[in-house]
Amino acid sequence: MNCYEINEDTYAVISTDVGKTRIIEKDYDVILDNDAYKIMDESCKYYGSSYMGRVEGAKKILDCSYKLPILVEESSVLIFFPIKSSLLDDCCWINLNSIKSIEKVDNKTKIYFKNGKEMIFDISKLSLENQIYRSSKLESIIFKRLNAKKRD
Repeated sequence: MNCYEINEDTYAVISTDVGKTRIIEKDYDVILDNDAYKIMDESCKYYGSSYMGRVEGAKKILDCSYKLPILVEESSVLIFFPIKSSLLDDCCWINLNSIKSIEKVDNKTKIYFKNGKEMIFDISKLSLENQIYRSSKLESIIFKRLNAKKRD
């Protein structure tokens, strides 16, 4: 499975080794022979843009320039945010709508996913909360714009 498109069941895209990525889905996990950035970029292209196009859009909407959440797919408002800078090889991406709750564990944070899985990430709880906030803000603005278009 080398050609993977992110979808509503994708919970996380996690870099594991060089050129390898773990995909956590609602019902299963899989390791792919691709890096996380390529999977993100190819998925954005599959849905009609590119990773850089999505980043530019998020920059404009959020008036922010680093660790940006991106809208991968419009019709289901599928938003993913990076745990670290997307420029780093070990960047991980989390689906905003897959998170049930989070908990501080030492200097890291445990994410409890809606499917019952849990995973510890090397990010402070405050930083993760900030990423969730930005992603939620992006989601809210997009929803408002979509609803305004429907009313017109």
